[in-house]
Amino acid sequence: CSTWGNFHFKTFDGDIFSFPGLCNYIFASHCNTPYEDFNIQIRRIVVENAPTINLITMKLEGVAVELTKDAVMINSNRVQLPYSKSGIMIKKSSIYMKVASKMGIVLIWNEDDSIMLELNEKYANQTCGLCGDSNGLQIYNEFYSNNIKMTALQFGNMHKMDGPTEHCEDSTSTLPDNCTDHFDDICQKTLTSYAFAECNDLVDVREYIMICQDDLCRSEESKNASCICDTFAEYSRQCAHAGGHPLNWRTSKLCPKKCPYNMQYWECGSPCADTCTNPKQSQFCEEHCMDGCFCPPGKSLWSVFDDINNSGCIPHQQCSCVYNGNTYATGTSFSEQCRSCTCNGGQWNCQDLSCPGTCSVEGGSHISTYDKKHYDHHGDCFYVLSKDCKDETFAILIELRRCYPTKTCLKTVTLNVNKGQTRSFCFSSVANVTVFRPSTFFIIMQTNFGVHLEIQIIPIMQVFVRLDPIFRDQTCGLCGNFNNIQTDDFKAISGIIEGTATAFANTWKTQASCPSGQGSFENVCTLSIDNEKYAQHWCGLLTESKGPFADCHYAVPPIVYHMNCMYDTCNCEMSEDCLCAALSSYVRACAAKGIQLHGWRTDVCSKYTMSCPKSLSYSYTISSCQPTCRSLSEPDVTCNIKFVPVDGCTCVNGTYMDESGKCVPANECPCYYRGSPILFGEVVHENGLV
Repeated sequence: CSTWGNFHFKTFDGDIFSFPGLCNYIFASHCNTPYEDFNIQIRRIVVENAPTINLITMKLEGVAVELTKDAVMINSNRVQLPYSKSGIMIKKSSIYMKVASKMGIVLIWNEDDSIMLELNEKYANQTCGLCGDSNGLQIYNEFYSNNIKMTALQFGNMHKMDGPTEHCEDSTSTLPDNCTDHFDDICQKTLTSYAFAECNDLVDVREYIMICQDDLCRSEESKNASCICDTFAEYSRQCAHAGGHPLNWRTSKLCPKKCPYNMQYWECGSPCADTCTNPKQSQFCEEHCMDGCFCPPGKSLWSVFDDINNSGCIPHQQCSCVYNGNTYATGTSFSEQCRSCTCNGGQWNCQDLSCPGTCSVEGGSHISTYDKKHYDHHGDCFYVLSKDCKDETFAILIELRRCYPTKTCLKTVTLNVNKGQTRSFCFSSVANVTVFRPSTFFIIMQTNFGVHLEIQIIPIMQVFVRLDPIFRDQTCGLCGNFNNIQTDDFKAISGIIEGTATAFANTWKTQASCPSGQGSFENVCTLSIDNEKYAQHWCGLLTESKGPFADCHYAVPPIVYHMNCMYDTCNCEMSEDCLCAALSSYVRACAAKGIQLHGWRTDVCSKYTMSCPKSLSYSYTISSCQPTCRSLSEPDVTCNIKFVPVDGCTCVNGTYMDESGKCVPANECPCYYRGSPILFGEVVHENGLV
């Protein structure tokens, strides 16, 4: 079904009629069934004596779509094109806007006078509106009411659909009759010309010649001759829809078209235009051709449209690439933690680099393995979190304890080195392990053999482990075996791969007398309406499209973090502490991707920004060592350690942290000699020197 030009319509069954209505009308709808799959309505206005379609509203399986020349709205929300969601795809070409639904509905609008609607044959004899009933019979039954044939005017007015507060008068316009003899034969000459030779065998041209002649009659009255161009264009579209290939019928004097950039106008080109972001789209296109502006074929270089920089048609070898919202010219590259990528003619060529493994225990029960497998374990014992099962270089033990009926808390983290020897030390560098606090919220353990731990202690304890690639495929424990295969992460201490997280985790207890842990509890949010509302409100910030965490959504999907946040916040005795720990976990994951989220504590978890010890201040991003008194006397080994940026309280500019954790001016710092503090005024004697 289609409509075009000077109020012309062609029904699904092939009837062509004219109806000059300027109200809102049902173009086509699903009827005679219990459920309405679709409802499409249109509205025209007259601009400079020419009718134009200014509004299309569609209801597609409950989704409201509104099209205007300036915007596309989905359920009253403005969206950017191309759009693809809920089984609806909307995209634009040089001339047309196309809406396609998974139900088998395709609407093509030229953003001016023309709409073409294609329906799946399953809707035969189930449609209403100006497009008719799609029963395969012309005239019957859409143009009959109580066995009386209606005029086009009566038929059109019958499908008027006023808004709730609107009262649009029925159209009463009549069309001129018997004036075709006063004009030359431009209509017949054009529509039967060589350009449409193939089309004349596919689409009956006689009615279009008559419509064209009617257009000429009306153009005499309206002083607008462009309407005959609309009918020529419609015949071309109908030809293409029937499988034909109309040739260029436009000339510099007859309905000329101008194209932007360095594009060319063709009457029959692929609707799947090749672009920098989709350079081979036309090769897989099964749609009929359509008119529009296209890139000219290159003589030696393949030409595509530059939809990245909007610079027109270029050889595809000159296409830029896009990553994380940034544009890279061909030949340029970027590197990140695990790969290096170079832009080559719009395509990324990436090389994987040796990548460290990361494992975490968050919220006391949410565990993520080196191979990115997520599971929950509610334990009540000491467990092997991770160990080098080949050379026994290290072992990381954790203590999980029941701290609420359905809540587990992480109580301790132990790093064993040298085949099981446990060392106790203050925040300093001892043997092959360095321990320090970059902020009051975190403790960092760095070894010289490739094991790195970040332990969060405020608001609750959480641990993040990073292993160098040298340990690949030789670890065991709750963190898995670090071999890039998730399916074997539940390998028990016996070597058997367990089917459940609970059975797997219980094999890694270090004390046989401990009770066995549990996997997941039921939805604890249902136990308290107040807790559920609190969690829904504050955890919902993670997924808000314009919330404080939205800038990271493209890099770190928030779904898993939102689920963990809901569980922990509903389940925790101190709901705010668990909420803030869950939110900070997402912030840390973003920081690991190079995305710093500032200001997220403005409306939530703000108490931690105002509770710093005296002489310290809160910072969202701490990515280097603390300014310490020790660093004034001797090199601070912690300043060479790289870690994921953290937040917390740290010394303000111009002050240094002493051994007691207090920030003091430099003149109040002790000196250090061979790692030991020497208080102001003390004297050191060595080898005759004072």
